[in-house]
Amino acid sequence: MTIRGKNSLDFEPTYFSKMDSDLSKRSGGGGGWSWFQLISCCFLAILLSTHFHYKLPEPKTHRGVDPNTGLVEFSERNAIETISYLSDTLGYRIVGTVEEAQSADYLKNMILDYKQSSANIPGSPKFDIWIQQETGSHRFDIMDHMVLKAYTNITNIIVRLSCPESDGMSGVRSCEENAILVNSHFDTTLGSPGATDDGSGTAVMLDIIRVLSQRDWTGYKNSIVFLFNGAEETLQDASHAFITMHDLRDTIKSVVNIDACGTTGREILFQANSREMIEAYKQAPYPHGTVLANDVFRTGLILSDTDFRQFVQYGNLTGIDMAIYKNSYLYHTHLDITKHLQPGSIQHLGENTLAIIDHLAKNTSLIGIVPTSEIVFFDIHGMFFLVYSWATAYRIQMATVLMAYTFVGYIIYISNRSTPYRPINVLVLSYIRSTISVWISAIAAILLPITVAVFLTSGFINRHMAWFSHEWYGILIFTPMGLLGAYGVQYLSYSLPGPLHVDMEYGLFNSLVVAFASMTFLTTMTGVASSYVFWVYSVILLLSAMINEFFFKPTKNIKSLVTQPKIHMWTYAIATFLLAFIYSDNVFALIDIFVPLTGRMGVDTPVDIIISIIFGSISFMGCLPSLAHVHRFGKRFLAKILVWIMLAQTAILLSVMVYGGSPGGWAFPYDEMHPKRLFIQHLKNLTSGEAYIAIAEADHGPYINTVLDSLQTELNVTSEKRTGIDGMRDWDSVYPFSHFLGGYRFNTEPYIRKHSNDPKVKQAINLAEQFPGPFPTLTVHNDTYDPATGIRSFSIYSMAPSYTWTVISFDGHVVDWSIQNETPLSKPSHYVVRHVTGFGNDGWKLDLSIKVPETDQALAAVGKWKMRFEFTALEKEGFAGRGEERLIGGVGMLGVIQRILPIWTTTTWLSSAVQEWEL
Repeated sequence: MTIRGKNSLDFEPTYFSKMDSDLSKRSGGGGGWSWFQLISCCFLAILLSTHFHYKLPEPKTHRGVDPNTGLVEFSERNAIETISYLSDTLGYRIVGTVEEAQSADYLKNMILDYKQSSANIPGSPKFDIWIQQETGSHRFDIMDHMVLKAYTNITNIIVRLSCPESDGMSGVRSCEENAILVNSHFDTTLGSPGATDDGSGTAVMLDIIRVLSQRDWTGYKNSIVFLFNGAEETLQDASHAFITMHDLRDTIKSVVNIDACGTTGREILFQANSREMIEAYKQAPYPHGTVLANDVFRTGLILSDTDFRQFVQYGNLTGIDMAIYKNSYLYHTHLDITKHLQPGSIQHLGENTLAIIDHLAKNTSLIGIVPTSEIVFFDIHGMFFLVYSWATAYRIQMATVLMAYTFVGYIIYISNRSTPYRPINVLVLSYIRSTISVWISAIAAILLPITVAVFLTSGFINRHMAWFSHEWYGILIFTPMGLLGAYGVQYLSYSLPGPLHVDMEYGLFNSLVVAFASMTFLTTMTGVASSYVFWVYSVILLLSAMINEFFFKPTKNIKSLVTQPKIHMWTYAIATFLLAFIYSDNVFALIDIFVPLTGRMGVDTPVDIIISIIFGSISFMGCLPSLAHVHRFGKRFLAKILVWIMLAQTAILLSVMVYGGSPGGWAFPYDEMHPKRLFIQHLKNLTSGEAYIAIAEADHGPYINTVLDSLQTELNVTSEKRTGIDGMRDWDSVYPFSHFLGGYRFNTEPYIRKHSNDPKVKQAINLAEQFPGPFPTLTVHNDTYDPATGIRSFSIYSMAPSYTWTVISFDGHVVDWSIQNETPLSKPSHYVVRHVTGFGNDGWKLDLSIKVPETDQALAAVGKWKMRFEFTALEKEGFAGRGEERLIGGVGMLGVIQRILPIWTTTTWLSSAVQEWEL
């Protein structure tokens, strides 16, 4: 080495080359045992985390009364019986169908039984029931698209449990005027029998009514209103009807919403907007929730929504939103049935919900609850649930940052005293340098796996979504490249300009403290509550570094580093175990949500890149202390690690290429329980006489070609790819989700003519003459024109017997309409109005006032100006996939498709009639 001045030191490459050689002598010249200890700590923490994260309570198998204690309690057995009847016996409960009406009848009868049973119980609550059937409309914006919703005669069943009249009239009145709303929906979406979505919420509410109606309500403060709403899947019509039109709406002070997007695991608290309601959630015996989920949901990345939105938007309510969310591969599919529910999931949801609402009714003042998002909350494996204000979070996070900087300043001071030939400025620069290397390692770990995603999805390889069928596959496919990025930056850091640490391992470990303290500072300054994640890391790293410094660090001279590192293995054990244990809880929730979600994020979403980024971040954060440990044995040993990681990544990619191209291979993305979602409809155009099978997919996988090839062979017709506005118009019946579907069409006319035994079908010039009816109609009434303003006003009457989910789309400059509480756009625009009607109703009305273009006002004055409307209506038979279909000349096209679909697909079946009207 060359000394330039008393307090200055430049290390020559030969010095570090010798140091690297000396470091390789640690642990007998090899790092296997040391790495085994580190990985074992990480693995043990993940195993323990897995146990707690997926642990469920033992389901109650009795009828709701504990045979040992005689206590009335929530019973999963009762709830499962309800779920089974709704999903397995009735099945598809789409609004407008007889099954939806039968579901309402079943719930009413069960509720009446519970009311009768509670009548003779001392102190039992006052038990009121309402049946609401309502007509209305509202605007619903989703995924940056405006949808105008209208509904006719949809059904809500409302139950109120309130203080018994023995409390005196004033007490009863006060109790009834302050209510907690508990909501779930009993309808289902197209193509799903809805065992969990939302049979689970419906069944849980029903059994909670049984439990609470048999309790002594003496001393309760508030009432509980249970809303069984009959139209959530139609874009939240029933909840809108209740909160805007029902007589009880002004008594509702807070809401607990129950929904589902999965079939297994614990429920999660994923939306909350007040401190009081989050505090109430603390009463749950098995809490599971985080403000991180709350923040992610607000971004719109989760392509789902719940009735919670209506209660907040129109009722200005505070509340919490909970859902079962794991295994959402089956969400909104034909596989959402009772047998796929995990034992204990419903018990978990039921006991949590019961504890929360019972606490709110007994102990909470519901008056004056103020909405706020400035709350931090999270659980630690369901054992602890922490809630505190953002003001508190700001103080403790900033204090932790200050402590971290102070500690590292102390380290620099001590290092200067023990090595006076390295001045303070050199030591500070070395920590700045290594802290920057940590940040660059993070960036490399997150971004480098994108290269794997790009490689696998390239046109030559074509292995999209190889990780889809099992959530943990992403660890196998992407994390080696993430580790290569993180460790590779550390290897390159030896060659970067600036002073190196004398002990790179020790310096890097302390730099982790600085790096995460800095991230805590930056995220805290943004005001994002989820910054607590970086704070937790900072606390654990700081605690570990302090324990190491004051309890474990050797006090010998610098040459002792050859045999005794400055970072003790117990320090690694503490840091690695705590970080992996706590972080794994968030990781499991993250990948359980996002991996299945990619199956329905749309054909244009780069899901492979999204998942590669997620697992890249996991590779960096998962066992963070290893970033320092890679320096323990020097640069040469680190190079060997990089080589082994690269070989492992190469082997995995080769395996994906070999086994990811056909069903049955481990890297093929789909199987029966992790299916590819397809939307298939028989589209009959009553105007043109054309009939098509339209097929759309909801994900980015390329394997639709397998289905298309089979159809082309069966139908002897070439598929037509539908893009842009034409593709979206094919799927107006499910607008705005049509924007996320990739579509193809097959002309079914040749197949129908060939296979029909009806000579009229074979000879018909226009096949529309043979389409089976009845057919939907649009007619104009109350048609007037004001020449002074150029405004034409009229009412459109839609009659669609035996149809449901009708849609009218049109272009025009609307100045007024019958959509409630919503002003039309100020310029000519494209509008889509979706309507749903309850069972037993066939028609609805839309009032419009249109500004006629100046060039057409002369025609309007003599009653000859017409507007073009496209009207789509779903047939009640075909959309449920039950084998029912209106045959054309004895030929059923959906049945043909159903026979040839591979087992690794799940289908939403539709049969639609489309017609253009000049009105």
